[in-house]
Amino acid sequence: MNNFIIFIKRKIISSSFFWRFRHFFQSSWLSTYNNKRVPTFYFKLISENNILSILDFGCASGTLLYQLYLSNPGQISYGIDINKEAIKNCYDKFKNSNSKFFFDNKLKPINLFTFLKNNSLTKFDLIVFDRVLYCLSDKDLENLLYSLSKFTNAILIDDFEFTHEHNTSGYKHRDWNFLLSQYNFEIIMNIPIIYSRVMSANARTLFFKRKI
Repeated sequence: MNNFIIFIKRKIISSSFFWRFRHFFQSSWLSTYNNKRVPTFYFKLISENNILSILDFGCASGTLLYQLYLSNPGQISYGIDINKEAIKNCYDKFKNSNSKFFFDNKLKPINLFTFLKNNSLTKFDLIVFDRVLYCLSDKDLENLLYSLSKFTNAILIDDFEFTHEHNTSGYKHRDWNFLLSQYNFEIIMNIPIIYSRVMSANARTLFFKRKI
């Protein structure tokens, strides 16, 4: 029964509907995300790869972008999240900063082009997908990667990776190496999850760069 309950819960939170209206189901979720600790992994990755501009797809309350900005004041930040309350929270977090930023609740290529142009950029140094892609259908994921892969040469994915070696339940697992290779990206790093372990799931953190 416990496995069945876990399976059902994971199916629910894999729904875009849940994330779009999460503030109605869990009123405290934004404060929980605001207090979320950003793993040291991110700060090291940003420093070692000289990353100054970041697009965070599924940015939630903007905590990741904001904490990275505090340690990297020249950072240019762009966040997308399906939840409008989360986007409001992002603006509240950044409004008194000296950084350049933009947040939206939809992927709008024209806004990306405009933001990059206004900041004298052609691409973002990094696009982050932090535990969000498992919520997308295969078709939506294909469209997303096709659209966003044009806007960067480096991608960070924290999600669930397909494997024959693990019994998994509820979450969609994918072959990220194969999917990203279709857009001329090669895997640089594939490590165990940088957050806490996820039972009955193969959670991984993967870093890709475009092939030269």
